[in-house]
Parts: sequence; structure tokens; C-alpha cells
Amino acid sequence: MAPAVAARKALAGAPLGLGSDLGRRRPVVDSTVYANARSKNIVINPQKQGVNSVKNKVVRENLLGQSKTMERKGWLDPQGRKGKGLGVYRFAKKYGTNVDGYSPIYTPDIWSKTGESYDMGQNGLIIWGLLLALGFFVAIRLVVATSAL
Repeated sequence: MAPAVAARKALAGAPLGLGSDLGRRRPVVDSTVYANARSKNIVINPQKQGVNSVKNKVVRENLLGQSKTMERKGWLDPQGRKGKGLGVYRFAKKYGTNVDGYSPIYTPDIWSKTGESYDMGQNGLIIWGLLLALGFFVAIRLVVATSAL
């Protein structure tokens, strides 16, 4: 086959005829990811969510995603829409909590008892002062180096 004819066939979209596999299509692969269903009898215990130490009942129920008001039909939200009586999470009665078992990353039961204050000690205070002085020195040095003083 002349080179001009081969070039014309390539431009027309036809295979060149150099091999038998050039005109074949690749098989279509299903790239959808399918997840296996979880067991139907999984129930999450909300008492193990890490908020048992909260003394205030309203705060504890908010952290657990529970509300006695929202479980009744006919309650009104702040926008005036009528509630359906499903609670905070639709499947709370079925699974024990929200479907994904939501719990805050840091709950009051795992908070540090000494988290109200931070004590660096004398060495920490000296290091902090040295870093502050170094920062001021670098800033003054940059101003002097870039000015016409």
C-alpha cells in the first residue's frame, strides 16, 4: 500500500490493516464499587459514646442526638415547620443512634482533666522568651537590611 493511501485511511478513521487487533474494541468494564450490606441486627449502644460524665441532661441528650420533643408528632421547629416525630436521627430507635453511629471525635469523657490551664514551667518560659527575642531580632535585621539607613 502506498504511503499516501495509508495516510488517507488513517485520516478517515479506518484501521491501517497492519494487524488484526487494531480494529477491535476493548471490553467495557464495570467500575462501580459495590459495598456489602451490614448485618441487620447491629445496634449501637449510645451509653458508650463518651458523654456519660455530662451532668446537664439537655447537653448530654444533644451530644447523643436525642430529643424528647422531636419524638412527638406535631412539634414545630424554629422556622415554623411541622415535625414528623422521627427524632433527631430517623433510625435512632432501629439502630440505637444515627445510621453511621455518629459520635463526636472528642467527647467530655476523654477530655483532659487539666485542660483549663497550661503550665510551661521555667524552662518553657525561657525558651518562649528566646524565641520572641529571636523573632524581634530577625524583623529588625530585615528592616535595616532593606532600608537606606
